[in-house]
Amino acid sequence: MMFSGIIERMFVLMDEIGSGHRDLNAHEAAWLAKVAAFDRSDEWRAAGFLSSTAALRNVCRMTHGVARAHIELARKLETLPEVAAAFGRGDIARAHAAVIASACTPERAEEMGAVEGELVEIARHHTAKELGGVVRYLADAIDGDGGAAADDVQYGRRHYHGSRTLDGMLCVDALYDREAADIHDTAIDAELARDLRPGDTRTLSQRKADAVTNLFRQSLDRGEIGTTRAVRPHVTYVVHADEQPAATSDLIDLARAERRRAGRVSAATLERILCDADVSRVVMAGDSEILDVGRASRTVTTAQWKALVIRDGHCQAPGCDQPPERCEAHHRIHWTRGGTTDLDNLQLLCWHHHRQTHNHDAQARAA
Repeated sequence: MMFSGIIERMFVLMDEIGSGHRDLNAHEAAWLAKVAAFDRSDEWRAAGFLSSTAALRNVCRMTHGVARAHIELARKLETLPEVAAAFGRGDIARAHAAVIASACTPERAEEMGAVEGELVEIARHHTAKELGGVVRYLADAIDGDGGAAADDVQYGRRHYHGSRTLDGMLCVDALYDREAADIHDTAIDAELARDLRPGDTRTLSQRKADAVTNLFRQSLDRGEIGTTRAVRPHVTYVVHADEQPAATSDLIDLARAERRRAGRVSAATLERILCDADVSRVVMAGDSEILDVGRASRTVTTAQWKALVIRDGHCQAPGCDQPPERCEAHHRIHWTRGGTTDLDNLQLLCWHHHRQTHNHDAQARAA
């Protein structure tokens, strides 16, 4: 009897979960209907927004990509009455509706409309992923081009939107087609495996973020992209003729204030960058007249780098064996603090440990 009661309560709970999920679907469908009405009304324009996407993003605190996806789905549902009705009853989820809507292009509208009911029935009994396979097969059959049109539609949806947070971090919202997605996954997975360190405490998402940055950094360092012409990243500091930047701390302040594109950076970050960078001097009279552009002087020469690689062989942080191509030349005593650029004061540190060392030193000095 006790076992029977447990089974009965389990089925009751499952019914409640299922009912709650249908209610959730119905509420989301009703909300999207309001979004569609708002989009049609042009009230967003009267409120000073350039698009309904921008208005929705602002009102609901969404990213640009999420807001745009809501607007696009809301518009499509108005052309798919059977899908909208099933969604409104809670019979199918938003993911199901989105799969059908994404394939319903103007060129396929007539053929897709003829089988809309059948697609809804499939959605009621299968996952969105399973439905997606059926919809792709149908779309390819309608197009008659072996999937080329479907690929073009997906490719057209690609986007990359990056925005800076108030504290200078980069927030990315991106969407890539299947081929690009495979390239990204393959490159990131390879970098994840190569960048894994003994006793690594980073989360998987942190390691992926570092992997993407590593891939960009390698391309820039090698001169494959950008304007560095295969030299290390360089820093330009601007000196005005009527100022006397004799003290090293003044140089730091000037470089922080004038660092191109990135804006002001912390002293710890600047010291790390200057460990292994080209440094140029620009002397100006006023804000517009350039009096002199000094030649870049490499803080670590090619000969010193080769000797450093032979001596150290890999990152010198305890337990780390990252190879030289993934390292930078670190001044044990930074040159702005009296350290010299010679082998006795240099060591190889990988990007991760180089950053970690400078931040730790800065915090130790402040303590």
